[in-house]
Amino acid sequence: MSDESQNQKLPGIDEGLASDESILKAHARICREPIHASPVFFFTCMALITILVFGWFYHRRYMGENDPQIYMHERTDIALYRDWVDRPRGPIEYDYFAIGQELYTKMACVGCHMAEGEGKAGEFPPLASSQWVTNEDHTLPTKILLAGLVGPVTVKGAEYNGNMAPYGPALKDHEIAGLVTYIRQSWGNEASEVTLEQVAEVRAEIGTRAQWTADELTSYFE
Repeated sequence: MSDESQNQKLPGIDEGLASDESILKAHARICREPIHASPVFFFTCMALITILVFGWFYHRRYMGENDPQIYMHERTDIALYRDWVDRPRGPIEYDYFAIGQELYTKMACVGCHMAEGEGKAGEFPPLASSQWVTNEDHTLPTKILLAGLVGPVTVKGAEYNGNMAPYGPALKDHEIAGLVTYIRQSWGNEASEVTLEQVAEVRAEIGTRAQWTADELTSYFE
């Protein structure tokens, strides 16, 4: 192959005119030219950095080791939280009358025994001035509220034959204590307060049982 045919394969380059100086100048010019990075490469790097930063913040905030403080960003909030955790804890004091009053008006009690505790003639016995409520032994009304009452019963000289559902399974000890206290201290009734500890004792004594009958409770009036 001739030199002429080889030069035709290199358009724009005349090897005969090339010199060491021109080669050095061309090399220096190539080194000075900026390298243009691919836009795809640039945006890929930015996306990876964004994902890494977001992942770090997300893990720090939502995937901590069950530490509630990770949700608190202000030092004052963290200090308040620690003070709340370290607060002195004493026994809970219940306002039994208020608890009972709220339950009485929201549950079926008021629908049967009425707002003033007068009951419904021939259907539901009264609670006001009832010996079943104001009995000196608080366990009588407590037992009835816990396990219910079924069958004939005489209240204030009148006969009733109803079916009172048990509230023990649905209500906690302090709620039963609230209801008993409320009916024993409302509508002119002046009986003693009942506490959750007393209710707990009665609950443990009677356990899970069927509804009471009046005959089973007659010993309270002997």
